[in-house]
Amino acid sequence: MKLLFIGNSHTYYNDLVATVLALLEATGERSHGTMLTRGGKTLTYHMADPATAFNIKYGGYDLVIAQDRASVFDTALFEEGAAALKAMADAAGARFMLYMPWALRDNREAQHDMTESYLAFCRANDCRFAPAGETFTRLLATEAPDTIYREDGNHATPLGSYAAAVTLFYTITGRKRTVDPTKINDPGIAAGYSPELCRRIHADACHVTRLFNG
Repeated sequence: MKLLFIGNSHTYYNDLVATVLALLEATGERSHGTMLTRGGKTLTYHMADPATAFNIKYGGYDLVIAQDRASVFDTALFEEGAAALKAMADAAGARFMLYMPWALRDNREAQHDMTESYLAFCRANDCRFAPAGETFTRLLATEAPDTIYREDGNHATPLGSYAAAVTLFYTITGRKRTVDPTKINDPGIAAGYSPELCRRIHADACHVTRLFNG
């Protein structure tokens, strides 16, 4: 499976893409990932970048995964950018999905509107989205914010990026059942996180992916 990730620092921090690929490989899915990322940029930035159109058209990707800016989320600009990128992917014969990051640590109430915007777009345009921000919501019920948020209250810690990668994994594969991370070469286990925590993250990510994608 050949994947193109389009986004900003929430995609390239902490080797998130490599973690997604490791999860796919660990469950028998050979994969290759390419990133088009710039810190702080929106989907409208990427839709206007000639490199984006060129890569989507000629890259031979099976799946294009797009992630919008979260710190200052604008629904209208999100919809404009997502629609343009989806049209490019459709024209190239690639599937299209969205990766939704998380609201700022000190503005968690913004997560609801972001989630609703992603959900509405995906329902109207027949595509899936990886609701990483909702995985964060579930984790925050049991984990301290500084375990998944860096000091800036915006970017993820390595554990937060692992949770986002697991959410992407379930969205990409469409798995309905939780994988036991102790039974595979799970990157969270390899990083030294406890099996109990990794199981909980897999369970939360699988649950929210099913909840928002059916």
